[in-house]
Amino acid sequence: MNSRYPGSLHNHTDHSNETLRDCINTTRSLMNLAIELGHECVAITDHETISSYIKAEKYYNKIKKEHPDFKLIRGNEIYLTRNGLTAKNFDKTRDKYFHFILLCRDIEGYRQICELSTRAWNRSYMSRKLRRRPTYYSDLKEIVKPNQGHLIASSACLGSQLDKFLLQYMDTGDEEFYETAKRWCLYIEDIFGKGNFYLEMQPSNGKEQVFVNKQLLRISKELGLKYIITTDSHYGRPEDAAIHEAFLNSQDGEREVRSFYATTYMMNDEEIRSYFPYLTEDELEAAYAAIREIKDKCEDFSILKPLKIPSLPWRKFVEYSSDDIKWYTARMPALDYFIESSHEADRQLVLAVIEGIQKHEDLQNEEAYKALNECLMMTWESSQVNNAQWSAYFLNLQKIIDECWNAGTIVLPARGSGAGFVLLYALDIIQINCLREKTKMYPWRFLNPARVSVLDIDVDIEGLRRAQVLEHLRKVYGQARVSNVATFRTEKSKSAILTACRGLGIDNDEASYIANLITAERGQAYTLKQMYYGDEESGIEPNQTFVSEVNKHPELWSVASRIEGLICGVG
Repeated sequence: MNSRYPGSLHNHTDHSNETLRDCINTTRSLMNLAIELGHECVAITDHETISSYIKAEKYYNKIKKEHPDFKLIRGNEIYLTRNGLTAKNFDKTRDKYFHFILLCRDIEGYRQICELSTRAWNRSYMSRKLRRRPTYYSDLKEIVKPNQGHLIASSACLGSQLDKFLLQYMDTGDEEFYETAKRWCLYIEDIFGKGNFYLEMQPSNGKEQVFVNKQLLRISKELGLKYIITTDSHYGRPEDAAIHEAFLNSQDGEREVRSFYATTYMMNDEEIRSYFPYLTEDELEAAYAAIREIKDKCEDFSILKPLKIPSLPWRKFVEYSSDDIKWYTARMPALDYFIESSHEADRQLVLAVIEGIQKHEDLQNEEAYKALNECLMMTWESSQVNNAQWSAYFLNLQKIIDECWNAGTIVLPARGSGAGFVLLYALDIIQINCLREKTKMYPWRFLNPARVSVLDIDVDIEGLRRAQVLEHLRKVYGQARVSNVATFRTEKSKSAILTACRGLGIDNDEASYIANLITAERGQAYTLKQMYYGDEESGIEPNQTFVSEVNKHPELWSVASRIEGLICGVG
């Protein structure tokens, strides 16, 4: 009996949208669909980013018990270039950013991908509105070759170096291009080690892809290299193609994307077979066997770490007498927990709180003592629940804020839920005393002991002084402890409408009108589902005007509702 297609080892999620709208899969939808199609495994290989790894692992852990035979493989689609390529020496007549697939076999393979990705991002540059992130062949030789067996590589799509050689062979008939392709394969196999490099076919009826696939089969037989079949998935199923097309077209008007992405979706066995009539059953089974071989080679491993708050330099606090401390504990009994703690950060927080009260006259009253005691109690309970020293976090951030001021920037008063946590005001982390505000703010919105989550305090500095502040912090804390962190922009309800309208060619004024119909409450816009269907639990009725305007455009709802929540950029 013929075996079924085991699954694609080249797929994208919306994390590939960090520099250009590219994909409408999410990590969750990709894994769910792979399981629904009966696949045994799925690989996530976003465009030079590994930012989906944590999210993917967390969801994978949720579904493993129900689907124990299914495997998630983490990878990366990198851009291979000549050694030394930079924005200044890029030559458009000869330089390309060639696609290349890496898959982690184990935790060491993950570390190698991290190092390769870090190098690529550190040398990245903007070119034609895209952030180019080149990986040099020398990087592979320096990182992978001395420690082989932890990464698996495959040749990728028509955008790869190998496929370029084969297409040159197709265009010219010059056998030297075919021989060059074979030499390139042996070169890559030498870097990754025998059995760790696979040729990659993809399903398509396009003349170029069919020719390449046939030549890859020929190379496989001549060099003894195994081959796999992948779908390079950018959307889920064929019926999602129109949504994906609109999403791509939204960024710079209409483009020819239909034919290019015609087969870049997750396929079942029947669909895969329909694109390879030129392969015998044994040749098709060889591709399936190679996919299963890779699945078996790739271990399950975890990159999740327990939450640990580092001990950074803190302010130097006054050592108060026992009588002074008793005076404050009588008014804020929660301080006793911190005084008796075995952790230095907890004991130092007591001194920091007393110092803050003495500094701020508006905290020297019974209302403030009661509010501070509540915050301290919540901090203590949450520290136990999360097994984390929030005292250290507060003291670290207090010092960081001090150094931001010392760097020459203005630090804005407060933003977000932290503005309602008066303890942060006592520590000079924020500059707003919520007890003096007319609008009631609740401390539990910032820290809820019943919720297992990491604290998050928004800090705003002057945009033009960001580099200056970072450089100052590097001098204070050391280069290894200060890094830039990516933030991901997502399609909110209003932007989803605007994006969908652009992709569908709907007039800008009409798009703005529809988007402006979306209700916002306390700065939070309703979701598209809340606007269209209502939300009985939240007491929200459907907005009939919104429904009527959306329905004037038959495809608008299907496109906008599908892309809402997708990653659409990085900051």
